[in-house]
Amino acid sequence: MPPGLPPRAAATAPLPSYREDDASYAGSPGGLWDLSNNEISLPPLPRVREILRRESGQVHLYPDPRARFLVDALSTHFAVDRESILVGPGSAGVLQQLLLTLCGPGDDVLYATPGFDAYPLLIATSAARGIPVPLTAAGDHDLDRMRAGITANTRVVILCSPHNPTGKSLSPSELGEFLVGLPPGVITIIDQAYVEFDEAIDPQDLELLHRHADVVLLRTFSKAYGLAGLRVGYALAAPPVVARARKTAIPFSVTRGAEQTAIASLREGDALRHRTAHIREERERLFRLLSAAGHAPLPSRGNFLWIPLGPRSASFAEESARAGVKVRAFPGHGVRVTVGDENAHRLLLSVARGFGRADG
Repeated sequence: MPPGLPPRAAATAPLPSYREDDASYAGSPGGLWDLSNNEISLPPLPRVREILRRESGQVHLYPDPRARFLVDALSTHFAVDRESILVGPGSAGVLQQLLLTLCGPGDDVLYATPGFDAYPLLIATSAARGIPVPLTAAGDHDLDRMRAGITANTRVVILCSPHNPTGKSLSPSELGEFLVGLPPGVITIIDQAYVEFDEAIDPQDLELLHRHADVVLLRTFSKAYGLAGLRVGYALAAPPVVARARKTAIPFSVTRGAEQTAIASLREGDALRHRTAHIREERERLFRLLSAAGHAPLPSRGNFLWIPLGPRSASFAEESARAGVKVRAFPGHGVRVTVGDENAHRLLLSVARGFGRADG
């Protein structure tokens, strides 16, 4: 490592870039169905295409650097002050702003593993030290172990609920008990990228935020709203945290098209409920079929299923790719499968049945 490397560069040097080993973006075999990215197979909500056509004639103009119309819409939607809303290019972009604000050299950030593989890199970018805490054997956050791992250096705890990749959710009572036991000044970021798929949670219920000043709720329009390609996310947090985090934003990072389609999507509540209900139905159907094929997927609250295959995970992903379906392997742990098209499910199930017979 070169001498005198700045702290943030030193922290990121040992890590690969995000999905560096993923060849799918460089050109996958023809006809490959992609069930690896937790995208939804349904088209965007009504009016999105119309707005994008309109905005295509404005690409020579910069967007509003503060995305103020979107902030206003979120403020109305959730009945919170504008000063409690932070927007950015997807929830990952918003998380980066938060970590740059909250952390620095010598600070620790706890998160569950396996988990969203951008967490370690985003933590390192802030020059903090990531502290991975293994999930329980059942695929849940080990909250006791997380609490025991908090030290004087801990600045942030990241909880993902529903959890990526297992689909497990933390109940309000579990979260409340955990939060009450934290030392003052430790910020808990609850990554709720998949919250709209969780039938037990009302996404507009912000009781945790109102009860706990050190909580941040992290959300995205990429998943349930189907705007993954436009990159727009947001966080709900205490105004002092938001005010500081806004200073770390890349200027103009939320495009005009992303802002306007996000606003329109917020207004399509009935359509959103219809699509999330459809995805939940397909998720439960796929769960039953995978179970019948000899596997044991975990019950999920996301738009995906987790098959805990342990050391066989990479082999299952390789066989799936050969059959024409890409899934996300977490080697040594399991395989995450996005709820997708019926044709993709059919191919996946043919692999699952054969894999179950071959490997017992």
